[in-house]
Amino acid sequence: MKMAVIACEVMRYELEMLCRDVEKAPALHFLKQGLHDTPKLLKQEVRAAIARVEAEAPELTRIVLGYGLCGKGLDGVAAERCELVIPRVHDCIPLLVGSVSAHREAHSRECGTYWFSPGWLTWSVIPYLDNRTTRLAHYVEKYGEGRAELLMQMEDGVLANYTRACLIEWPGLGEAYREQAEEAAGRSNLPLETMKGSPAYLKQLLSGTWDDTRFVRIPPGHTVCQSMDPDEVITSKKTARG
Repeated sequence: MKMAVIACEVMRYELEMLCRDVEKAPALHFLKQGLHDTPKLLKQEVRAAIARVEAEAPELTRIVLGYGLCGKGLDGVAAERCELVIPRVHDCIPLLVGSVSAHREAHSRECGTYWFSPGWLTWSVIPYLDNRTTRLAHYVEKYGEGRAELLMQMEDGVLANYTRACLIEWPGLGEAYREQAEEAAGRSNLPLETMKGSPAYLKQLLSGTWDDTRFVRIPPGHTVCQSMDPDEVITSKKTARG
């Protein structure tokens, strides 16, 4: 079995760290962070990456996606030749904290959590965490004063429903990013907490042995689609031809 991994750049640090301990590590291909904000663009980029990897490595039999359903961004994705393996998650948080149950437990304790991770702090471009004065000047120049003020009000309300920020810390990762997380949380007037991450989910993602309760395997000629079963999350259907 030969496989490759296509994943969100937000998990680059964690995946590269784990691959250092894998004897025959798969090739890692990363797509820029933030594509999930535009699900149609995410779908387009993942499809293109799958096609590119299949063309460049004809020996591959499987492609593992380091993504969840991501706002239905993976809905409609398919491979021409390789089997796809995808975690049964909605987003990357369960992958970073080790399990869906760990994420659910954290969510039940504090549902208004805005999550930070080393990759998020490195590659995320979040406008409302940038300098407010610079942003306002940019909006005034581009849209005029009236619309600029409206845009600022909209940005200021983005985090209104969050009650805390939480930094996911892995052994060897996370501690060095605490100062950045504190600054980002402070700009948003959110208290910062930390949570120990776990490599368990991502280790299994790289292992080549996938538990059906945690991963879905999509054969060639089938398309990723959302499952109505909340625990299943992702299923597949035969790709329509025509």
